[in-house]
Amino acid sequence: MSGDTNLKVPTKTRRSASGDTTDRLRRAILDGQYPVGSLLPPERTLSETFGVSRLTLRSAIAHLETEGLLRPQQGAGTRVLDYRTSAGVDLLGDLLGLSLSRGSLPAELLGDLLELRRMLAVEVLGLAAERGAPEEHRALREHLLHQTSLVGDAEAYVEADLKMARMLVCASHNVALELLSNSLARVLVAAPSLAPAFLVNADGTLAAYARLLALVESGDGMRVRKEARCLLEELDEDTLERVRALAPATPAKTTQHLGGTA
Repeated sequence: MSGDTNLKVPTKTRRSASGDTTDRLRRAILDGQYPVGSLLPPERTLSETFGVSRLTLRSAIAHLETEGLLRPQQGAGTRVLDYRTSAGVDLLGDLLGLSLSRGSLPAELLGDLLELRRMLAVEVLGLAAERGAPEEHRALREHLLHQTSLVGDAEAYVEADLKMARMLVCASHNVALELLSNSLARVLVAAPSLAPAFLVNADGTLAAYARLLALVESGDGMRVRKEARCLLEELDEDTLERVRALAPATPAKTTQHLGGTA
């Protein structure tokens, strides 16, 4: 099996001043404090606002430029960009985290994430059926048994779920899919409080995994793609219904996070 399947869900660690400032500035941008199209305040003002040196502030701004949230403009300053047209999928973790910080599970954003995961999973499962070696299929089955034993341990269960996804992607033998799956895994890592949304339907998820692995073991990629699409749609709909019942969305002020400029 190619790749490292020992993907961990990291615990929260102490951030550097630059990292902390990056998080705070990103949050302020996504929360609409610095609207799309506007220029950031001068460095002196921002450094006083965040209580950091200009060097630390510049490091944070440079990092957010690489994320596609900011763009320097010669002689004008630093402009705030619309994340929908300039950022990457990794930003989903921060968007989800912002909603969670407001005390609600973001069902709409979660639905978008599940839809993206489902689209990728269908092809990954098909390729794993066609290209995966028997020992890879056996390892997936063994891992599912292990994951089933972890339902009562939220952190361990999410870690095992990420590892299951990683093992499936490795069995597809497609490096591009491996790299894309890393980005999706980082979304969950960036929003660890989202774990309850994935545990709310653990029994249904594990039952679906068992059926999907049986399909993969058949080796019929076309059949896997067809049946996996229907199975995963049903699973995700059920999960979203449970999430909404668990914590109905509450109205929030309109911000870039909620709408942006499509």
